[in-house]
Amino acid sequence: MKLKTVAKKVLSGAVIGAMVLSLTACGGGSSSADSGSDSGSQESSEDTGNEESSASGESGGSDVTLKFQQWWGAELPEGYLDDIVAKYKEETGVTVELLTAPWADTKTAITAGATNGTIADIISVDGAWLAEFAEMGILADVEAAGVDSSLASDIWEVDGTKYVVPVNNFAYPMYVNMEILEKAKVSEIPKTWTELIDACNKIKDAGYSAFALNLGTTNANGIQNVFGGTGWASGIRLKDDSGAYKTEGNEELASLAELFKTLYDNECLYPGMSTLEESEMTSNFAAGNCAFTLASAATMSQFTDVDFEATTVPVKDDYDGESGICYASWAVGVSEASQNKEEAAKFINYLLGGLDGTDGSVAAGLAVEMSAFPNSTVAEPDYSAAPEQFQSFYELYKNCYVINEYIGLANASDVMTSMTNDLVLYLEGDLECDAMLKNWQGYLDEAGK
Repeated sequence: MKLKTVAKKVLSGAVIGAMVLSLTACGGGSSSADSGSDSGSQESSEDTGNEESSASGESGGSDVTLKFQQWWGAELPEGYLDDIVAKYKEETGVTVELLTAPWADTKTAITAGATNGTIADIISVDGAWLAEFAEMGILADVEAAGVDSSLASDIWEVDGTKYVVPVNNFAYPMYVNMEILEKAKVSEIPKTWTELIDACNKIKDAGYSAFALNLGTTNANGIQNVFGGTGWASGIRLKDDSGAYKTEGNEELASLAELFKTLYDNECLYPGMSTLEESEMTSNFAAGNCAFTLASAATMSQFTDVDFEATTVPVKDDYDGESGICYASWAVGVSEASQNKEEAAKFINYLLGGLDGTDGSVAAGLAVEMSAFPNSTVAEPDYSAAPEQFQSFYELYKNCYVINEYIGLANASDVMTSMTNDLVLYLEGDLECDAMLKNWQGYLDEAGK
């Protein structure tokens, strides 16, 4: 299976001032800021700054040791990542030393390593860090290093250079509480915006909350995952055909804003929208408190007490094109400072396609373990033990394309926070739509300087 993707031509520029949970993802329904128990030989974030850089190693041969800075080991079951690198050493003779920290500490470890010359050879990269890392010269051209781009459905670029390779994608379906639909006498899951509005009105009239939109700004990701995810399903973009951000005067984006204004005015949005955070939103859906929301497929394990379905997002009434699905990734790059770039690229190829480029079992296993979908073109995950809703959504996912126009955006945290604040003002009637879209253009243009 080769998933169709949107090319990501992103801008480098201003430094990202804060880490953004919204562009990364984790499994098991836990927050990506949560830490797990480091296992075996994994080292804590406090240890990473004191390591000698592997840049001093000789390239090639069984004496090579690659350092891999990541948060994956903190979220995978204990020992899972250790087993992957142990098998790799057994098959190649190359040691991959795991430097594991919680997601919230990984960026700090990488930037500190880049400053003091101890950066790892392979680094896990969040989409919100991409522009900053490229600007700082932290990342190497992965194709030049030897990564086989045919093994990846999607590679993240900055100004035409391929820097970061996703291994797993965490997609964002629309979740539907089927019990609430039945009680509200909504006979079918809505497929269009008009059907969504009608369903939400019936649900509200029946005494239930219809649609949860999280616009809290502690982690301002509702503007991306829910608002943006709804638009991308109908081909609505923040960018024009040249790849430049174009929100001012964007009529399609205005129609998306008007959809949510209609839901707000009809009292169909979950109460407390302006302070609602993603974790609260998913918890409320898990408790049966709302009919619809968009959230990571990795949160599905939380919904054990709800009769639910996971599906694609309703589209604009006149839209008949392919649908985009919002996503985040576990992704890796090669550090520019590494003297072992070729060996680092070989390990990335191994994660995607095995030693021969046809065995995608590592990527497939990671995807199954983390309730994600592989970015590998050769991986064939076995989701037979996953919930039926996950399996059915995977079939829908394969017929769509992944998209996230915030990946690679410089200063993403501040931009999304500002956009979120304006969206709240618009929904509450304190800002006109044209003014909001003009403001958004200013934030995006400033980030791209």
